[in-house]
Amino acid sequence: MNIQDNINKQLKDDIDLVHKIEKLMTKVEIMSDNKRDMLLAGFSRNTLSHFISINILVEKKLYNSAFALERIFFENIVKLKYMYYVMSDEKITTIYNANSWKKHFPEPFQKIVDKVDLESGIEFYSEIKGRVYTIMNDYTHTGKNQINRNFGESGLTIKSNFSDELILDTLKGNKVLLKTSLIVFLESIGLKNGFISKDEIEEYLEY
Repeated sequence: MNIQDNINKQLKDDIDLVHKIEKLMTKVEIMSDNKRDMLLAGFSRNTLSHFISINILVEKKLYNSAFALERIFFENIVKLKYMYYVMSDEKITTIYNANSWKKHFPEPFQKIVDKVDLESGIEFYSEIKGRVYTIMNDYTHTGKNQINRNFGESGLTIKSNFSDELILDTLKGNKVLLKTSLIVFLESIGLKNGFISKDEIEEYLEY
């Protein structure tokens, strides 16, 4: 199987995973007065939406637009975990009713990452941020990578210049990030309250 076939398989597998997640999510009921769980549902849907959008854009070969979503996708996942595991009940109520969240999440973003990793006991998101966050920033708006990737290898042709290896690695990494994010919703609300079985969680984790 060549690398393009691997990309196509990854895209298909990702859609299958999305269908599994959506099927599980529809089984879950959330009490409207539980603001933490309500916010978790919103962050989770946002993560899933970004994941699907990136895959669709890759499938359409709109790589510049796909990679412009990478930082947003990553930040949403980290903020999801910060909100759910770190924020106090008082802060949850505040941001739930706030018109703007700009002042309610720590600045710089590194502080959010550090607190999430401290809570889990593993420097997972810090490692990712340290390795690729600058690159993610350069793929947004008119960053260096966003502009430079519009030229072919010769420098004379105007076309998206993304290697198959980069695309495949990014898709694989996104799948890992998605699963680390959505497991919070599936376990903390679905499994905990009996809407989802342990076998269904294990099948999700193994997919």
